[in-house]
Amino acid sequence: MNKQELYRPLVENLRKAFGDRLKAVVLFGSQARSEEILERDHDILVVIEGLPRNPLYRLKEVRQTILDIPLQINFIAKTPEEVAANLTPLMLEVCLDGLCLYGEAYFRPFRERALKALKQSGLKRVQVGQEWYWRFEKAPARDWELTWDGYRELP
Repeated sequence: MNKQELYRPLVENLRKAFGDRLKAVVLFGSQARSEEILERDHDILVVIEGLPRNPLYRLKEVRQTILDIPLQINFIAKTPEEVAANLTPLMLEVCLDGLCLYGEAYFRPFRERALKALKQSGLKRVQVGQEWYWRFEKAPARDWELTWDGYRELP
């Protein structure tokens, strides 16, 4: 069974619950990288319009849709505005090796912009043991920032 098939029930539940509000469902982390490790959890980013601001209410709203899914799922639920606001280390990871299960047309531009920013910056992800870290090929001479618009050194 491929990953799209494995996660189809999850995606269908989310689509039924959120309809047009659901913008993207992306598998990321060790499962997306097909790493053979003991953890059997599934890291999923969902992008949904109109989520509650309160993190507990947000988690409850999303979790209720997947109670019948027999997978240990760790959700990160964001609104489109939250995704667009900042290129965070989490979004770098999601864009670098995430598997888009739903909403490819929504997700693709973010992935392209993140990969372009990474290339401009010279940042590389390296693995030390079972942990992943970001490291510059050549350390920048000044402070810097990485945004959806790219990499730049600060004055």
